[in-house]
Amino acid sequence: MDNETLILIAYIKNAPTREKVLKSFEGEDFLRPIEISRKTGLHPNNVSRKLKDLRDYELVHVINPEYHVPKLYRLTERGRKILKFLE
Repeated sequence: MDNETLILIAYIKNAPTREKVLKSFEGEDFLRPIEISRKTGLHPNNVSRKLKDLRDYELVHVINPEYHVPKLYRLTERGRKILKFLE
């Protein structure tokens, strides 16, 4: 495992809510923030902040950035790779 992957895994594991949000994508092609909120039990505002963090690290991306609501999120290749290590 390379250093970049180790750093990302540590970053995710450092905040259990980040890990919950990332793991909510298991078996899903895409999700809306409200769906992630329902799956994880996290408040929608908290989900939105965690999605922003995950976007900043290129672990998720917005499928429809031109729309304000509802945004659709999908794991990136990098996100899928990290998710596999977290399983």
